[in-house]
Amino acid sequence: MLKVLLVDDEPNVRQGVKMMIPWVEIGCEVIGEADDGDDGLTKIMTLSPDIVVADIKMPGKSGIEMTQAAKAMGFKGKVIILSGYSDFAYAKDAIALGVENFILKPVDEDELTEAIRAAGEKIVREQEKKVRQDIGKEYLGEQLIKGVFFGNESSVAQFEERYREPGFIACIAAAVRSDPDEKAEIYRLVKAFYEGDGQVHIISIDISGVLGILFRSKEKTDVMESLTRLYKALEGKLFLTMGDYVAPVSEIRRSFATAEYLYRNRFIYEGEPVVTSADINRRGDTETGYASKLCAFMEINDTDKVGLTLDEFAASLRVMGNTSEKARVACITLVLDVRAGLVRTIADKKPETLISDGFISGLEDVESLRDMTAVIKEKLVSVSNECFAKTTKSNMERVVQYIRQNYNQELRLEMLAQIFDYNSAYLGKVFRQYTGENFNNYLDNIRITEAKRLLSEEDYKVYEVAEMVGYSNINYFHNKFKKSVGISPLSFKKQHGHDE
Repeated sequence: MLKVLLVDDEPNVRQGVKMMIPWVEIGCEVIGEADDGDDGLTKIMTLSPDIVVADIKMPGKSGIEMTQAAKAMGFKGKVIILSGYSDFAYAKDAIALGVENFILKPVDEDELTEAIRAAGEKIVREQEKKVRQDIGKEYLGEQLIKGVFFGNESSVAQFEERYREPGFIACIAAAVRSDPDEKAEIYRLVKAFYEGDGQVHIISIDISGVLGILFRSKEKTDVMESLTRLYKALEGKLFLTMGDYVAPVSEIRRSFATAEYLYRNRFIYEGEPVVTSADINRRGDTETGYASKLCAFMEINDTDKVGLTLDEFAASLRVMGNTSEKARVACITLVLDVRAGLVRTIADKKPETLISDGFISGLEDVESLRDMTAVIKEKLVSVSNECFAKTTKSNMERVVQYIRQNYNQELRLEMLAQIFDYNSAYLGKVFRQYTGENFNNYLDNIRITEAKRLLSEEDYKVYEVAEMVGYSNINYFHNKFKKSVGISPLSFKKQHGHDE
């Protein structure tokens, strides 16, 4: 509804106008009345009416003087003057001020209704025209910024000519797991958040709801603080990435490319209020063996280290050049490797029932690396507690248990010391006190005992048994076996009714 203000020093005239005009029918409503020109000017500036219907001759300011003062103060509405005088000079002054209509008293109902209707229609047309102009101007502005983001030479030149300022930072804002309607709402909220800040440009990058934000002449710390406030204001519904701080306009492309890279790989980086190039591991982490570490810590039921190892693994994926797809595959592969590693240590349960194919396939639906590592941690801790918690009492019992479960792997005292947080020399001393043997002899005895069982009960070749109990060198196994048992492995095998 368009707002109308009535200004006349005669209450009966104001009441008559209120009663005779079908306001709702013509899309208007009376929002106020004034009884002289001074009061009318005050209410024009406070109530901001769309249309003013005013008498020309009133105490204080006349209708013409009131209109003149209001226009000078920025009033953009339409004015319809009522007058009992037919003097052309008044009409001439009214026309010069842009008064919409000049109607003689006594007022004709139809004439005034039509004048108000016509003024309202004109206001609507002007508003629509302004909206179209604003949309066109906004579109051209967005195209210019988009061209700068993607390094268009013409756009860069135009932007450089328009904004001769130092320092630019390109950013990306995108809705997190939102439907199309919510993405549109977030776009509106982001624009509203920066409304009035002429140094911030917000554009739509594509139809998926990704927004590009360009900050001009702002310190990087100020931009970070601003984006953090935006993230909190929208209650974490945004994924925000920030490019590098650049100086020449031509370098904005590089800043945007960094922000875009982080956005494209949001699976890896999502979780922080604002992700920046500082979150990328430039050198990368070439360390491998995370699966064997996790198996080791699960077997000794050190669930804290399971979590820390997964954190290290996730950090190793935040490396320049990595992609979301590769990171997903790495996570799923890690779980498969852990499951395979547990086969040799869980005797009474099948690892595939503890870490099922359904669980592994479900990882494909997890939407961020942070969430995926949390899901994996929960599962591995659960398996560790179910399978190993009851068998670990003292530290030395945990060490001995680990050796008995992994005797067929490459085991060294230094490796055990690292797993159990011991100095290797100290561990060797405490281990001897606990078992009565040094580490190497203890390990050899376990391996030879198992080799004797395999040679006597199964029809394996000697070199196969050597590998199965952890000896990669057949000659070394032969010497160890003969020293312990008194005869060679082959002779022992024949004694128990098996030929080579």
